[in-house]
Amino acid sequence: MNSAPSQSGFTLVETLVALAILGLSMAVLLTVMSDNLDRTRRARDEAVAAALAQSVLARAEAGTPQPGTTGGAFAGGYSWRVAVEPYLPGGEAMNWPVGAVTIAATVSWHDGGAVRRRTLTTYRVIPKATAP
Repeated sequence: MNSAPSQSGFTLVETLVALAILGLSMAVLLTVMSDNLDRTRRARDEAVAAALAQSVLARAEAGTPQPGTTGGAFAGGYSWRVAVEPYLPGGEAMNWPVGAVTIAATVSWHDGGAVRRRTLTTYRVIPKATAP
């Protein structure tokens, strides 16, 4: 009896199917990694903006804040704006022995084609003589 020697290995079709599965898996993996890097960058930008806004707000609260708006820029493409306005509950001035102001610090930056903002707001009691 004459038997043909058996050949072991993969066929061309099996190899092509394996390469197709590997290619699709790599494409999905790269997409997931890219999305995670983008989310990490956005979270970093938000954290930096929040820290800068806290810094600007603390600086604005020092001393006696005067009504008005000021602004400036930080390195890295961040800009800031502080708005100090009289606190008027219900839209009318109250007969209080002290005055109050609302202080809003806004930090903005460009994220792709959009402008993103982070705003922190606080209230401050000030002497009546300097209240608006």
